[in-house]
Amino acid sequence: MEGQYGLGYAKVAWKDVCLPMEEGGQGISDIQTLNYGLMCRRLWDVVVERSDSIWVTWVRHYRLRDRSIWTVNIRAGSWAWRKLIRLRILVQPHVDYVIGRGNTFSLWHDPWHPLGPLIHRFPMGPQQPMLPYIWSS
Repeated sequence: MEGQYGLGYAKVAWKDVCLPMEEGGQGISDIQTLNYGLMCRRLWDVVVERSDSIWVTWVRHYRLRDRSIWTVNIRAGSWAWRKLIRLRILVQPHVDYVIGRGNTFSLWHDPWHPLGPLIHRFPMGPQQPMLPYIWSS
């Protein structure tokens, strides 16, 4: 049997090539895993609202427009943006919330509850995203 280009099949699986040299691999980084890690880092920067990042400022102003990264529509935006938004399910289990003053915490849109953002369970809930507004109303 020959491969796609007539050169035959690979003799070693890619996952084996990516193993550390101590485990019999070639020590080559798996590009897909590396890409997931880098994209999750970009998503994390948006979640924690990293203020020293021009990219995060741009995303919050032009992509999110006062919406939560956790509930923004996945179909809107470019291919790269949609791929980034799809990674929310990988990042969400690793996020814990410390409410503090509540000025950056959204009771309805942030995934602080084990079932995820409350707006998904109660779509007719209040749309005001910030906790101080809810407490002072």
